[in-house]
Amino acid sequence: MFGPHRQNVAPDYTPACIAMFGVNLVWMLFLVWAIWGLIAAGLAGWIVHKLIDRIDVRTR
Repeated sequence: MFGPHRQNVAPDYTPACIAMFGVNLVWMLFLVWAIWGLIAAGLAGWIVHKLIDRIDVRTR
């Protein structure tokens, strides 16, 4: 039905997802910086850092 090249396991896209998350985070913070200035971008980065820390504490 699917031919001789049937794939049993889905590819692991985790590294690509993590890399694109980083790329998207950088351009979003740059956009905030360009619109509202360095202080707003620093504040947004600090908030994201604290949220990631809270997720890390919960998963341990």
